[in-house]
Amino acid sequence: MPCYRCGTRQVDPEAGKSSPWRRGVVCEHQVLICPECQPAALADLSRCTGCGSAHLVRRLDQVECLDCRLTRDAEPQSPAPHPAGPDGAPAADLAVEVARALDKVLGRR
Repeated sequence: MPCYRCGTRQVDPEAGKSSPWRRGVVCEHQVLICPECQPAALADLSRCTGCGSAHLVRRLDQVECLDCRLTRDAEPQSPAPHPAGPDGAPAADLAVEVARALDKVLGRR
């Protein structure tokens, strides 16, 4: 899953280190946030109605606050946030990215 703001794909952290990426909920959808986008993403994140925390996760049509454990039903059919590419345009979908990567690795043009 890419960063919802910039479209960068997450990579495995170094052995023994935790990932600097963070989870959050935006428009009722769980998203990943890369380290570079985290400061700007704070304004976009949904907040807990109980404690105001942005430390939320979405599971099985419910949104749970990991700080106070308040759980609520997620709003139905909220549009998912789409990551932007480096130029601000919508990021390419995964199928296009995979095709480009295969062409590059296999030396096809």
